[in-house]
Amino acid sequence: MFSLTLFVFAATVLPLAALQIPAGGGESAFMCNLKALTPPERAEHQQLTARLAEAVRATREVADGYAFEVDSTRISFVDLARWSEFERRCCPFFDFTLEARREHGPMTLQLTGRDGVKAFIRVEFPRAFR
Repeated sequence: MFSLTLFVFAATVLPLAALQIPAGGGESAFMCNLKALTPPERAEHQQLTARLAEAVRATREVADGYAFEVDSTRISFVDLARWSEFERRCCPFFDFTLEARREHGPMTLQLTGRDGVKAFIRVEFPRAFR
C-alpha cells in the first residue's frame, strides 16, 4: 500500500544517492513505481495487503530485511504469491522468498534487498510490526 508517508520517508530519511539509479545502470531507483499496476490491480493489491497484514503472526529481522511468519489459515499461498507479484512490479528493488511449511503450517514471506530496504519496509508496512 502506498501512502504519503512513503514520499516523506523517501525525501527525508533515505540518502539522496539511494534514490538515483547507479552509474552502472544495473539497479532501479529506490522508489515505488506507482504506475506499475492498473487501477483494478491496485485495488486487489490493497485488499491483499490488508489481508497479509492481518495474517502476520511474527516478524523477524534478518541481515538485509525482514521475515514475516504468516498464518496460512488467513491468507493462501496463492494470494501471498499474487501479493508478491504485485509488489515486485511496484518495488523491483525487493528480493522475495516464500516458504510454505508442511502439514499446513505457517508460511514465511521474506523481504530483503540492498541498503535502505529495512527502513523502507518498516515505514511502508507498519502493521506487520505489532
